[in-house]
Amino acid sequence: MVARARPARAFTEHGHRWADEDPHREQFRRRVPGAAGLPEGANALPHARARALKAKDDASDARELRTEPGRLGVVVRDEKERQYWRLPEQ
Repeated sequence: MVARARPARAFTEHGHRWADEDPHREQFRRRVPGAAGLPEGANALPHARARALKAKDDASDARELRTEPGRLGVVVRDEKERQYWRLPEQ
């Protein structure tokens, strides 16, 4: 069994829906410095995380900075060394 199929099967066997792709993918916007729409304080976090990832000497710092935007109500996605963000649905 393909590794991806295992979680899908587990979800569906317990009555949960499963999607092969992020159903919110189209809502993500590319993170650029100073982008409008981010909550107060959230703009600096992706920039700090990008620096931590490039440094590659402190993985725990990058992990911590990955979860911090969620506390401010921002969902972050990394893809091909780029960061994307969206606000959760209300």
